[in-house]
Amino acid sequence: MKDSTQIQKGKNILTLIAVNLAIAFICLEALSLAFYFINQKQFFYARTKGKEKVVEDIERLGIRLDESIVERLHPFFGYVLKQGAFTNEKLKLKVNKHGFFSLYEYPFVKTNKKQFIIGVFGGSVANNFAVDEYINQRLSKKLQSYPEFADREIVLLNFGNGGYKQPQQLLILNYFLALGQELDLVINIDGFNEVALSNLNNKAQLEIGMPSVQHIQALTSLANNNLSPEAMSLIVQINDNKKQLKAGIDKLQNCKLALCHAVTSLQVKQLVNNYQQAVVKYDAQVKQSNSDTAKSGIVYIPKADSVFQDAAAFDKMASLWYESSMGMNQVLSSRNIKYFHFIQPNQYYPTKRAFTAKEKEIAINKESPYIEGVTKGYPVLLSKIDDLQKARVNVFSAVNILDNTKDTVYKDACCHYNAAGQDIFTEYISSSIIKVVRKSK
Repeated sequence: MKDSTQIQKGKNILTLIAVNLAIAFICLEALSLAFYFINQKQFFYARTKGKEKVVEDIERLGIRLDESIVERLHPFFGYVLKQGAFTNEKLKLKVNKHGFFSLYEYPFVKTNKKQFIIGVFGGSVANNFAVDEYINQRLSKKLQSYPEFADREIVLLNFGNGGYKQPQQLLILNYFLALGQELDLVINIDGFNEVALSNLNNKAQLEIGMPSVQHIQALTSLANNNLSPEAMSLIVQINDNKKQLKAGIDKLQNCKLALCHAVTSLQVKQLVNNYQQAVVKYDAQVKQSNSDTAKSGIVYIPKADSVFQDAAAFDKMASLWYESSMGMNQVLSSRNIKYFHFIQPNQYYPTKRAFTAKEKEIAINKESPYIEGVTKGYPVLLSKIDDLQKARVNVFSAVNILDNTKDTVYKDACCHYNAAGQDIFTEYISSSIIKVVRKSK
């Protein structure tokens, strides 16, 4: 009897524990459901398969979950993407042997007389413009809606890469022309990198005309074997952190319970914080390691004699940008190839645009390192437009083209557009091209 009483008490305790655990689980699941609804504005079990908010945050911060360093030093262009990176088998998109994300290898040779080759030059916005064409044929459809292009097969070649700024576009154009690349029309999309990234070059006492310090510094440090053991250790830490982040995001997207989603979201956010802290420490180590690079490194990147004051710095940036565009126009005009230069819109250059609530959340970062360069540099660039036009350059300021839409058009806190913004930008580019084409008849 005593044993059976003890057994019964044990069963009662286990039942009580099980009930309490079940109640605790239900309460935690309920709290997680509320947490998800507050953050995502939808019920967890009925959620649509969209992009997770934490994933949007990661993209907005510019965290790559693939390879840490996908750029490679290039003897003429500064750097290009690693061949074969970002491969999309379905679309047959990949980084070609010259380091550009494209459907084609270069030089591309026409296979029929109806093909009309458009080269796109610039930084990441230009690259995104080209990729959008590869996926959606947005530019082709708009151009082919005009009689002048109705029977043309548009072939777009991407010569843009993240962080490119003049004179990289000019150098790349001349290189591929020398290789025999045929072009019927060239689009150069720039402005942001020329001031935002050149301003960072100036602050780092790197020649303004050199490639972006954000991109070239880490590459040259690796090439020069100039990284300290601490920096190398941080690279390992960052890579491990990315692997954990990728695993966390995969788990997050497959969670069946709100509790799983809530716990995993918190874990991913902590991993993001760890990543950012490691990157800050790494940047500090790289700066320290780079102090003697100009003297001892095998890769030579010229340093400026001093940091220019703002007025002189932005005048120098604008002059370099102006001369580079003039150079592109001159070499193309001599070959009867039409050149179109577009200054991209950016959220940090003040216009009449009223930002949506979503944009205020994802597209505006008051701590952005690009704000100073854009706010001080754009007006100087825009002041050069009249001179470029007098020199018969087809240059267009697109800084105001997003002002009249109430839709969200920016997708990150840098400079990039979502599908709605891309559509407006492409419409502006295609309509500008057709006006010039018709005027020149």
